Amino acid sequence: MPNDKHPEPEEEDSIVEEIYDEIGESVIGKGAEVLGAAAGLVVGGPLGALIGGVAGKRAASKLLGDDGPFITEEGPSAVGAYPHLYKAGKLLFLSGMGPRTPDTNEIPGGPVRDADGNPLDYDIQAQTHSVINNVRVILEAHGSSLEDVVDVLVFLVDMERDFPGYNEVYSHYFADILPARTTVAVEALPTSIAIELKVIAKA
Repeated sequence: MPNDKHPEPEEEDSIVEEIYDEIGESVIGKGAEVLGAAAGLVVGGPLGALIGGVAGKRAASKLLGDDGPFITEEGPSAVGAYPHLYKAGKLLFLSGMGPRTPDTNEIPGGPVRDADGNPLDYDIQAQTHSVINNVRVILEAHGSSLEDVVDVLVFLVDMERDFPGYNEVYSHYFADILPARTTVAVEALPTSIAIELKVIAKA
């Protein structure tokens, strides 16, 4: 006969600790939804759906609540030793994010130069849509969203050419949110891209 008795808080803590030890490291980069579902599934069988749901939610909260680096398989690959974001207290600090697509590593709108360094006619609006989408994907993987963005630092390799097009696309996403924003011109970016965003958001 099923036991409907709710576990004591100490028992719940023990359950959460076991979930973290067993699955935390392997799924830490898969986002809040996967973490919660996996945690609930692990304990849901032997301990019942009620305990599974409670422990699953608490496990997901613990895994994503701790300060430190966060990497998700849904984001574009890094070109150095850095995570997609770093959580510090109630803020998320995203590493500089470019427009390369996570699945193919291609640059929507084309690169700014070819393999020999010759300039190419790229599409800044396509790159801007893609870089903001990359930011969105990473934030959502951590349980945040574009609506939680509070500060944006934008790097452009050609301010005169690209500011109007980038600014128009940017407004589609942030005109209602209105985070603080700074736009600067740089000589080049690490890969053949025209734009990069450095974002701070609420956790």
